[in-house]
Amino acid sequence: MRRIFPSRPYLNIVGHKYIWFGISALIVVVAAVALFTMGLNFGIDFTGGTEMEIKCKPGTTISQVRGAVGKLGYSDAQIQSAGGDRFIVRTPKLDDAEKKEVTATLKEGAGLEEVLGVNDVGPGWGAQVSQKALIALLVFIAAVLLYISLRFEFKMAICAIVELFHDVVITVGVYSLFGLQVTPATVIAFLTILGYSLYDTIVIFDRIKENADQLTRQSKKTYSEVVNDSVNQVITRSINTSLTTLIPIMMIMIFGGETLKAFALVLFVGVLSGTYSSIILSPPLLAVWKETEPKYRAFRERAERAQARGKRVKVEPVAAGAAAIGSRPATATEPSTKAAVKKPARAAPKPKTVPAAAKPGVKPQPKLKPAGKAPAGAGKAAARARTKGPGSGKKKKKKKKK
Repeated sequence: MRRIFPSRPYLNIVGHKYIWFGISALIVVVAAVALFTMGLNFGIDFTGGTEMEIKCKPGTTISQVRGAVGKLGYSDAQIQSAGGDRFIVRTPKLDDAEKKEVTATLKEGAGLEEVLGVNDVGPGWGAQVSQKALIALLVFIAAVLLYISLRFEFKMAICAIVELFHDVVITVGVYSLFGLQVTPATVIAFLTILGYSLYDTIVIFDRIKENADQLTRQSKKTYSEVVNDSVNQVITRSINTSLTTLIPIMMIMIFGGETLKAFALVLFVGVLSGTYSSIILSPPLLAVWKETEPKYRAFRERAERAQARGKRVKVEPVAAGAAAIGSRPATATEPSTKAAVKKPARAAPKPKTVPAAAKPGVKPQPKLKPAGKAPAGAGKAAARARTKGPGSGKKKKKKKKK
């Protein structure tokens, strides 16, 4: 069957490892500088504020409620639908006068019918959420470290943890750089992207372990080449999985509400960063670390010697043959190099003559013998006469008896 798509190219990812390390280091440094200089924009759940549950006229949308609150300068307020025509509005902490002003504005711009409840939220709840998220992150890292160390090896586990740290710093840096608001949904999304990023890494590490177990002393490959082969074998599956995950996330970012958009943005940045680090960062880092071991360092040295020997064998025969031709003297039975090379020149072909008989209108003339020359057989007859004597002439004819 004819292939519709061309064969996929072989990517030398491990061979360009220092380029990928430089790109990752630059992104992490930019994200870290933005995080420490600009900080994070924490939402009301972390800083404290006022939560109002309201009921509006049928057909009221979240954008109408947000527009009414935004007229008072609370454009960062969190608006959440509570089902039907009810909404939950979270704003910075308000006093009694500000609460009355917000209520009046909602009646005019959003069709407010009734205020169902007003609560003042302190920063303690957000701090509690952050504390539990931090504990969950530490337990998650410990579990990952233990599992990968038992299932694969300790160095693979450390590379996976470095990748997780890379993804978290980049995602948090994006939030800090663009001033996006951090909410409890953002924290949940952070924990979600860690698991997704680890999924691709485990798939690649499993293929690396399977191929590395086949390395022996007779093998001509290094550990870096095995890692590069393994990545090329699973890169298509990793990219396809990431694309099918990013498509619905993008739909949520485009058509979802404000709360869902905040959650989807973290997922989008985290999945993109996790796919990049699983393919580009972790495998080269593992290859560099593993080749510090004596076993795999010997594999590399043997492969380099074989490669250098192959190059030398290709160059030496040409030089040796040229030297032999120029330095070997010619012998009596063997012609010199120049004489052997040169070929005798071919004689020019004689022009063909047309006999006279073939020409129309011309009679053929008899050939004339050159003067002064004896007949062709005269010399031979005289020689025979001298050697055979007088009786050596023509034999006499015998007379027939009557």
